[in-house]
Amino acid sequence: MAEVKINQLPTMTSSEFTDNDYFLVVDDGSARLLSRPNFQAWMRENVKGEQGIQGVAGKDGKDGINGANGTNGKDGLSAYQVAVANGYQGTQTQWLQSLVGATGAKGSDGLNGWSPVLKTVARGNDVVLQTSDWLGGSGTKPTTGQYLSSNGLVSNIANADNIRGLQGEKGLQGEKGLQGEKGADGKSISSAKFNSDLSLTLTYTDDTTVKSDTPPNQCGWATYKDSQYTDASPYTIPINTQVVIPNNSTNKVEVLPTGVTTFYNPTNQKYLLADSDGFYSVRVRFKVASSSQQTFLNLSMSKDTTEIPYSEDRILRGDNLIQNVHFETVMYGDSALASNGLTISVKTYDRAVNIYNIEVTVAKLI
Repeated sequence: MAEVKINQLPTMTSSEFTDNDYFLVVDDGSARLLSRPNFQAWMRENVKGEQGIQGVAGKDGKDGINGANGTNGKDGLSAYQVAVANGYQGTQTQWLQSLVGATGAKGSDGLNGWSPVLKTVARGNDVVLQTSDWLGGSGTKPTTGQYLSSNGLVSNIANADNIRGLQGEKGLQGEKGLQGEKGADGKSISSAKFNSDLSLTLTYTDDTTVKSDTPPNQCGWATYKDSQYTDASPYTIPINTQVVIPNNSTNKVEVLPTGVTTFYNPTNQKYLLADSDGFYSVRVRFKVASSSQQTFLNLSMSKDTTEIPYSEDRILRGDNLIQNVHFETVMYGDSALASNGLTISVKTYDRAVNIYNIEVTVAKLI
């Protein structure tokens, strides 16, 4: 067989090949005989040319024609139809009536409501409302004393609403009124006089008078005289003995301060100096029967405490003459004196003493 070079082989177009034609392929030094389909597969896998230049973009295609409308869906079932499908028997009207429930039982009557009674209360320059009572209700009455606010009743006055309006503008000056009629002649005081009870009497120019009330009397005095022991029947005090001076106060004169009923209680023989801030004078007088021998006598005043505001010794003559004995002192009132009263006592020493015509005077000075 004669040798034929490849470039001397006849040239054929692709349309001239059939599936019965074979192709000789030399690949990597080896030759293979391929049928047309296998050759085309080999060409697609192994023979690739260089990438070509980007082609010109083609024109947009025309819009497609709208598709036809779909068919309408089936109507859904009504609530009545659903009820029938689930076994309800009856007309639609009957079914609608069956949806209405039966009338309920009548409820019990409610309690009557309470109506507040309000009063105004000052809060600085503000005015607020406070409940002072409740009327017209039934059941438990609400509590009072709460304040009214835009949020209801509150317990704190600071949270209450102010109902006082703003200060209005000053009004215009009114027209001057007509001259009034001449009034009756007035009267003035022509004289003033203090009375013995310290009241004041005013005399007016028309000779009418007016008297003031008697002012409270802060001062006063009283004298209490004993009538039991006399010169014919004196009170005997034994030797070295201390006794409370007796005084039945049968004879007494009292000009007492306002509010004071007496200065002396004869039952317990105490002198009542009841003003703890008062200033008192106390005077004791009695007579001592005659004796031929000189002796001593002590007079003391006690508040029934360890404190003795007054104590004094007195020498008695021994010349067989009747002797007048006089003791006097002043003292401030205090709580002990006001509570316990004043006790006046006499003490003898080496001889017995007979006393009579006993008299005690108490005066409240201030």
